[in-house]
Amino acid sequence: MSYQHPIRQVRGIYGEFMSVHPIQWQTPEPLWSRFETTPEAVDQFRPAILRFATDDFMEQILGTLSRDPAHIGSLLARPETWRTPGTSGKDMVERVTMPRIVQAAARRLNLLRPKSAVPAVESVTSIEEKKQKRDLPLKLYQPAHQRYYLVSASLVCRIAGLPDRAMTQGGSEQIGFVLRRILPPNSTNKEEAAKREFAFVKDTQGSRWQQVAVDDKDAARMVAGEELLPLFPLNYRDVLNHKRTLWTGLIPVGRREEYMGATVNRTIAPSLTEAQLQSVQASTTASAATGTDITARMTQFKMEVAEPWKNLIRSAYKSADLLEEIGEETLDQRLLRVYSLNMQWQMQSWLILLDFADFLACYLPDVWAAIIDDTGVKAGSLKDKNKNQDLLYNWFDKGVTISTMPFPLEINKSSLGSLRVALKNIISARDGLESTEKLYSAGNATESDWPDFHFLLAGLASNLQVAGAFTVFTNANNADMDSIEPTLDEIEEDLPKAPKVTMDAKISTGSIEAEKLDRLTALIVRALDRQKPEIDAPDPPFALQLSKTLKETQGDVGWFVVRYVYIKRECGLLHPPTLSERTQRFQLASFFDSDAPARPIRISLPMDTTPAGIRKHSKNTAFIISDVLCGQIQRAKGLGLVDLVRSVLPWPLHKDLELGDGGACKNDNNLNIGMICSLSIPIITICALILLMIIISLLDFIFRWLPYFIICFPVPGLKGKKG
Repeated sequence: MSYQHPIRQVRGIYGEFMSVHPIQWQTPEPLWSRFETTPEAVDQFRPAILRFATDDFMEQILGTLSRDPAHIGSLLARPETWRTPGTSGKDMVERVTMPRIVQAAARRLNLLRPKSAVPAVESVTSIEEKKQKRDLPLKLYQPAHQRYYLVSASLVCRIAGLPDRAMTQGGSEQIGFVLRRILPPNSTNKEEAAKREFAFVKDTQGSRWQQVAVDDKDAARMVAGEELLPLFPLNYRDVLNHKRTLWTGLIPVGRREEYMGATVNRTIAPSLTEAQLQSVQASTTASAATGTDITARMTQFKMEVAEPWKNLIRSAYKSADLLEEIGEETLDQRLLRVYSLNMQWQMQSWLILLDFADFLACYLPDVWAAIIDDTGVKAGSLKDKNKNQDLLYNWFDKGVTISTMPFPLEINKSSLGSLRVALKNIISARDGLESTEKLYSAGNATESDWPDFHFLLAGLASNLQVAGAFTVFTNANNADMDSIEPTLDEIEEDLPKAPKVTMDAKISTGSIEAEKLDRLTALIVRALDRQKPEIDAPDPPFALQLSKTLKETQGDVGWFVVRYVYIKRECGLLHPPTLSERTQRFQLASFFDSDAPARPIRISLPMDTTPAGIRKHSKNTAFIISDVLCGQIQRAKGLGLVDLVRSVLPWPLHKDLELGDGGACKNDNNLNIGMICSLSIPIITICALILLMIIISLLDFIFRWLPYFIICFPVPGLKGKKG
């Protein structure tokens, strides 16, 4: 058997000859040996972040490499604010086309010119600069602030001369850069020395920050599923006229909110090679995750049922408080108010019941089947099948409404005795509730669109013998509600508690009663089957994810670094990815960062704002208005500012709004019609500016921000009319 060299064996397996030269990432070649000495001495080996303050940043970097590559040193990102902006250096774009011989001569002069030392990227150079910068952190601002940041590095072979590593054709090699976040390994240890790198991982479980390694020594590795951002080559010639390549990428500062809002996973992520090894060794498909979850379904219940129901309860208590303040009304007058409020809350209660029924039918089908079945057979089977679902069903069946809830006497509808019956009956009224164009009132209560029963989830009851004896009731106060364990320890992390209310007694009482619905949420959650992933439920809202992230990263301002990555795709486990040193730490500035530079924005309002001038502008902006929205607009047209103000004032200044029952716009032939309205944008803009000034002046009583709002400069001769 003939001997075969190991290298030739690898070549036979992978179809190409592996380079035996060690590969490494270096700072851009024009900066080699120019950095001032630092204690870490890492500037020579890490990618450089270049800052640009103009929208033609690509032309600037191309012009710099073409005319004077050493000028890159003046483009290094340094701390700055809008008060002390950084310098942009020379304009390197060739604005006037020059003969090639002149270009070559100018380039030779630039190359022969002595190169100045470049200050270390994480230090200040003088006492004066330290005063100006005030030890500011390095913030990368957004394109909206007219700032762009390119990260750049050279991929070289670690031999004499550090020649560029030539990339092979065919896609067998891959390069890019990764954005890493610096976080403590746990949410309690905030010490700077304890912070580690976290990789931005995107997979089927969503986006998250996951810890790379136990310590910084092992952080120079690629994590499975880590987002690899693209690089592009910039070619130029060095001082010896050798062809060189800078691998450059645009740092996505505009994605700051996505990065800051991603969840944090502090378990150590498997490296790319470990994940590849596990994949090779696995003989069968990996089993599904063993964890269980109910977060998405619980959140959906809170958003569609629990929270609207709570708001209904709070509204009832607030209305009762307002009724007590009105002391000179007769019993009949106050009763009419109660009628109107209960009619309003009844329509909302029907819709909440409909969403509640849909939730049960989708996520608790056994409970829903027991609700629909009047024989009690399926309800009895819940006792043996699922104890928690049996408890939930029993709670539905014991809810009793208040018999004295007042509705207009001419409305002859039955009052159901339990929540279970209300949930069952609401399904047959779906089409009418979702197709009606009107609001529920005494004038249209007999129409077929409405359910044939009343079941208020919260409302006002009255003792008709005593004037003003109005009380609030809610169907959350059912017979066994107080017996349900009010604490939600097993789901406390997934069900954040509302802050304690410290207002007046009535509103505080309403909030306390509303919070009782957390017990219903507890019943629902305990009855749900645990599953992972929750494939049959919508994703939790971003606000819930963000609240968890803020809790995990409380007090963290968001420090990031960049590492370059070189991957030999065909080598697999034989050649792990090569990562660079990490860049200096930086923050990603938010859109409203107080230190951010301001992009110049010019908004020209109409010059001639007289009727003669405004009439010349085209009304070319169309608003499409449906028949329902048309009817709502027509109802609002009859209101004035005084009407709106008096509707929220206490007695004796209070006056109810009279808006009718609603409905769509119709023509003389009773045909529903919508509208397409063409508006004048100049007039809208002027009105918006005037209203803004008025609102700012009013809110200045609270915020005291008027001195910082506006500054105006006179422009002599700027006339609205010519001549």
